Amino acid sequence: MQLTQCTNCHKPVDKYVERDNVILFIDLLLLKSGAYRHLVFNTLESNLDKYKEIDSQANQSGKSTIITKLKQSWNKFDILNRLWILLLTFEIYLKCATEESRYAQMWNKSRANLNLDTVHMRSPQFQYIYFTVYSLLDIILFHSLIQYAVIQVYGWGRDVSYAKQVISYTILLSYGAKIFPVLMLIWPYDTIISMDIIKGVANLYIIESLRIVTNLSYSKIIRIFVTLTIIRIVVVKLIMLLFLTNGDLPLAINHLVNTLWTTQNII
Repeated sequence: MQLTQCTNCHKPVDKYVERDNVILFIDLLLLKSGAYRHLVFNTLESNLDKYKEIDSQANQSGKSTIITKLKQSWNKFDILNRLWILLLTFEIYLKCATEESRYAQMWNKSRANLNLDTVHMRSPQFQYIYFTVYSLLDIILFHSLIQYAVIQVYGWGRDVSYAKQVISYTILLSYGAKIFPVLMLIWPYDTIISMDIIKGVANLYIIESLRIVTNLSYSKIIRIFVTLTIIRIVVVKLIMLLFLTNGDLPLAINHLVNTLWTTQNII
């Protein structure tokens, strides 16, 4: 295999086409720009381009059913779908473990919290369903808001074929740092602060990966991330509190303020 060379600098355009996947994964954790661009632009876009002709043929024939379209859509975004499932699995597991630790700390400090009190008094099945819905809403809202801010507000991706998928794939790849809290559950640390530090590092990964892929300035990326993080925390917690309070908005807002204040005092 002969690598394509850049006509300007005479260096390989994408050296990662001949690199092992293990090296590629390590470079992702090290935030190497070439590794992100290889997966996001070259690998993802080339895989999605393969289905353009298949989609056009299916539309022209007019014989495709809903099941066929769903199957084609799943196969087309197979890489993203697999990462979504893996990410959701980790998120749900970490959310359950983190909230259980927080509840234990609040119990020791005699602090009241409608969210945690109501959930932990229910059955394990209810808890898993609750944290699954919570994690799903949180991730979908975060991805949607990031895509809107980067593409619509700042106008990035006009010359990119799959701009939304590129942003989503970038965020999913940057979540690799969230694997480390799983190891912390196997070998637990003294307090939950260590896990919060790892989550902060994971957020830094998201900021840096978005900067690598979009070439937007740090100030814009940080502004987007901080603003949307606040929005998603408030919106998701409010939705789940509305569910727990049977739609009582004033009560949900009151408990939301108390929850945010209690969490700040614990940390």
